Amino acid sequence: MRANELKNEIRCIESGLEKITHELKKLREQVPEGSRLHVIKHGKGYQYYLRISGSDTNGDYIKKHDRRLAAILAQIEYYEKLSLVLQKAIYDLKSFGAVFKENPYEYTLNELSPGIRELVNLPYISDDNFIIEWKNRGYEGLGFKEGFPEYYTGRGLRVRSKSEVMIADILDEMYMPFLYEKPLQLNSGIIHPDFTLLNIKERKEVYWEHFGMMDDVEYRYNAFQKIKNYEANGLYQFDAVIWTFETGRNPINTRDIRKMVEVLKRKLGY
Repeated sequence: MRANELKNEIRCIESGLEKITHELKKLREQVPEGSRLHVIKHGKGYQYYLRISGSDTNGDYIKKHDRRLAAILAQIEYYEKLSLVLQKAIYDLKSFGAVFKENPYEYTLNELSPGIRELVNLPYISDDNFIIEWKNRGYEGLGFKEGFPEYYTGRGLRVRSKSEVMIADILDEMYMPFLYEKPLQLNSGIIHPDFTLLNIKERKEVYWEHFGMMDDVEYRYNAFQKIKNYEANGLYQFDAVIWTFETGRNPINTRDIRKMVEVLKRKLGY
């Protein structure tokens, strides 16, 4: 991770922690000091009890018309656990440059008991935090066979061609987050788009395929089939997919790709 990306990630997580801390303080003012939520499974649902102290075994039953109290206590427990997760993420980033591989908001939610989990509202995640979490979700790319030509971008990412180096470097230069050869499940099976981008306006993925050997008849046929496969899965150009092409006589160039990425930045919300 580059230094500027690391600083930005730390700043975004700290901002999220600050908001959580502020919300937690407001919620605690609405319930008795030291109160906790106790949950008992009851049939297909749950019963909720207010505990004031650790010695209070069951607590006071929270009636259905007072369910807002249970929701506040559940949210307090969630925020308390989330605060610890975010604090550890910040520490790991500052100390080791280590990235939290899961969405901390969803990870913390899944650590709660089912009865508490169903009362919790996930906090709004800012665009910056959403991008960071999207980039940090682990995935397994295609990998490279032994002896395959080695091409590396400016930040050391291995790709499959000089053209992909150009595209990746321009995306990095213009601060457009992307994932390389991230698996995509289609009806026909799993494929690995060259580049996966993020439409931050709609919070959905956009796929960029570069077809770099259009002189070759078999390659051209396979490219056409790939395009039809995307369309068969409801993924269309100008919405969810981007195509770029080149031949030996008509290679891509940095000027055109840079102009294209400038338009993409506006379209995708950056």
